[in-house]
Order: sequence, then C-alpha cells, then structure tokens
Amino acid sequence: MPHQYTSFVEWSEEEDEHGKLSMDCGFSCTFHKPVEFGGAEDILNPEDAFVGSLAMCYSITLKSMLEKMKVDLGDFELETKGTLEEKDGKKMITTIELIPRIQLKEKMDKEKVKRALELAEENCPIGNSIKSEVEINPEFG
Repeated sequence: MPHQYTSFVEWSEEEDEHGKLSMDCGFSCTFHKPVEFGGAEDILNPEDAFVGSLAMCYSITLKSMLEKMKVDLGDFELETKGTLEEKDGKKMITTIELIPRIQLKEKMDKEKVKRALELAEENCPIGNSIKSEVEINPEFG
C-alpha cells in the first residue's frame, strides 16, 4: 500500500530569505542555504536535512531489525557525514558515510549485530531512494 508524505514551503521577504517548511506530520521549521553558500548558521539547510534524513531512517530501520532478531542493543550512536561536490558539472551529495557506534554487551552476538547493520542498509527506504553512494562503517566497543 503506497504512503504519501506532504510538505509545504512558504517564503517571506520579512524572513530575510529564510523559508518555512511545514510537514504533514505537524513539524515545521525555518531553513536557509548552507553557510558555505551564504546561508545563516544554526538554521536547517537542505544538505544537512538530506544527510539527516538518511541518518534518521537508517537508525529507525536498524532498531527494527535488531528487535526482529531479538537483540537488545540498548543505546547507540550514529554519526553521518555527507560529501557535497561537483560531478558532471552538477553539485550533489556524492557519498554519505554512516558510522554506527555500538557498545557490545556481554554475551551479545556480534555477527547478529553485523547482519542487522546489513539488513538496515538493504531495507532503509530513504537509502533505497537516493543515488549517493552510502558507506556503512561500524565501530564496536
């Protein structure tokens, strides 16, 4: 069954070239260009949102895979780095590196966790929707 997600953007001269993004989930925020392109600091920009979208989706999918495998991971961190560069005359996010940082608990099956990381990559809807190269580089403690 298909699902649809809607967002709405408003621009106002009073906002000093900031846009306002509202989503059907009830979330809204202002946004601007990245600082590197003359934007304001501390305001969401599309590039950070793009990279963050993959981070959110991958972490949710990973938690789901771990639950299905009955692995109680507990807390974990996910650092995500997107690289914007020019390719074929177009600016694009070419690579996104996901770095899950996982503290293995006693008696935790590391191979099961590695399999969950793979399944999360295969089943993340955002990851499956982008053409950027995605690299998963887990760190275990």
